[in-house]
Amino acid sequence: MRYIFFLLIFCCASVCSLSAQSSRMRPQSGSSSSKGEVDNSKANYVSPHVVAKKIEERFGVADSVTVDTIPRNFPDKNLLDSYSIANAYNGNMGSPVQSKIFFDRTQKTNFLFSTPYDPYVYTASDLSFYNTKTPYSNLTYLSSFPGEQSEERTKIFLSMNTNKKLNITGLFDYLYNRGRYMNQSNKGLIASLYGSYSGKHYSAYGAFLYQNFSNYENGGLANTDYVTNPSAYSQYTSITMPVNLTGVQAGYRTMSFFYNHKYSLGFNKVIVVKKDSTREEFIPVTSFIHTLKVQRDVKRFHEASVDTTFFANTNFSKTAHSDTVAYLSVRNTFAVQMDEKFNRLLKFGLTAFIENEVNRYMQLDQYDKIAYKWEQNTRVGGILAKNEGRIYRYNLQGNIVIVGPKIGDFELSGRVGGYFTLWKDSVALKAMARIRNTSASYFWEHYYSNHFIWNNNFDKELQTYIGGSIELPKRHLKLGLQVANNTNYLYFNENAMPTQASGSVQIVALDASLDLFFGKHFALENKGVYQVSSNQNVIPLPALALYNNLYYQTKLFNVLRVQLGVSSHFHTSYYAPAYMPATGQFYVQSKTKIGNYPLASAYANFHLKKTRFFLEYYHVNQSFMPNQNYFSMPNYPMNPTTMKMGISWNFYD
Repeated sequence: MRYIFFLLIFCCASVCSLSAQSSRMRPQSGSSSSKGEVDNSKANYVSPHVVAKKIEERFGVADSVTVDTIPRNFPDKNLLDSYSIANAYNGNMGSPVQSKIFFDRTQKTNFLFSTPYDPYVYTASDLSFYNTKTPYSNLTYLSSFPGEQSEERTKIFLSMNTNKKLNITGLFDYLYNRGRYMNQSNKGLIASLYGSYSGKHYSAYGAFLYQNFSNYENGGLANTDYVTNPSAYSQYTSITMPVNLTGVQAGYRTMSFFYNHKYSLGFNKVIVVKKDSTREEFIPVTSFIHTLKVQRDVKRFHEASVDTTFFANTNFSKTAHSDTVAYLSVRNTFAVQMDEKFNRLLKFGLTAFIENEVNRYMQLDQYDKIAYKWEQNTRVGGILAKNEGRIYRYNLQGNIVIVGPKIGDFELSGRVGGYFTLWKDSVALKAMARIRNTSASYFWEHYYSNHFIWNNNFDKELQTYIGGSIELPKRHLKLGLQVANNTNYLYFNENAMPTQASGSVQIVALDASLDLFFGKHFALENKGVYQVSSNQNVIPLPALALYNNLYYQTKLFNVLRVQLGVSSHFHTSYYAPAYMPATGQFYVQSKTKIGNYPLASAYANFHLKKTRFFLEYYHVNQSFMPNQNYFSMPNYPMNPTTMKMGISWNFYD
């Protein structure tokens, strides 16, 4: 009933708005946009009074970004598809995830058990810091049918300036997914209060984040024939198919406080705006920067009763049991920066920094008592950068640990971007290189739980990376190449235990995206990644992953933008990693191949003034595909056919 009520209210509001708009709209002479015509540009629909920036955590370097109001492809703006075009997960949004594209994989924290939740977790770098002349807020609601097995997401945020310098933003993001399969439900809560201050000499960014994710673990289907041979098991629906585990829960919780502030010394300079108009601009010369980040992470695993058949080892209890590990990090970074705005002759900026990080690791020992391990490391580094300029920009930086158990860990990286015109078309060239030598984090080497115990002494990992891309925005074309060499690579073997590969593993990936437009109304978007792993037993990868989106777009009543289309995801068959519920980690396996199955969804997407909304028929091809092998990873099928809906409403006053 609540869905019907929601749709009725929204439809009434849409009709009223359309009527009001159509009565006010008049054709403009000389306009190239007539009824039913939609331009092919990816325009941004946001108030000019709202400016957004994202920052780099270590020094608070800000970069302007567009506010997410682009009307096109709203159904694909979900957490998983935004993370990667191919993912391994249990079918439910909010469950642990690993990208099947090697270079899409992230590691947002130093806590081993947080990585599977990276698509959902916010860090300070993921937040958009706003500056608004009027309050700006957004309400987003996503859901699916049937209601008793739905996926729901409610996201609310409000941003406002108390004055020209100080902005405060509140964020609330809630996931609640009941699951299409048995014992699969999960939920996630993200709450944040953050803001920024932009003064003449003093500026700051601050954020407090609380995030809590919990999910039931079902261990996958007890028999994959329920999916691959549905005619023989017609009495089963997805929610009644037997699974491997019951009464098992896992979770991840993180709380963090971030504060970056900077005091700049400089001088005022008169800038000529027009012939008869000037303004005064503050030119920073030297800035003193301090960043504090405090983070506490907790990983939980609870069994109402231990399943000794599914788990190979049971170390402590065969009755109800809980495992908990935790991580605390306090990091202080102090930096001195020579700003490039002042350095007009050499046109680059210099930064030197020292960083101290104190880590505490907690877990239960063999006597069921809490054991702590403390660790402190200090690193120094520097940056040579040119972040301004129309033709090219670059950033060269390096750091090394000089004190602590991770002494000798280092990273050297560089990136450069060039922008020029070729054949009357704009071209963007980017290149990046990195060499990184890192010690294994504590929980890679030490872990104590009911089903897994390990104590290792791994060598440092050495990774070298080089990548580049060329982009022609007017032709909607982008090509990229990435190459990595991983020595002493850490991974989970077929026993779901951490191990270190001997020698090196190379990864080569070619990626391309091309948008094709046919007349005024039809378009085909294409993304593809071709990747090669020199050792599929250590880093298994699908050779090819594709995303395609064919749609028709038009405009009704000169105000309602309509997009009707079909999108699909596909990757070739390979020995996809399996998933271990007890640790929440993905591990290699060589028994079951996953892939060669397209997942297609049909959708209708709309944009009306400040509102976006859509209806999507997810996995539409399930009913007529002869191949029913629609698994995301071994024993974990993707969700069957379902109807999804969503709305996002912006308010600028």
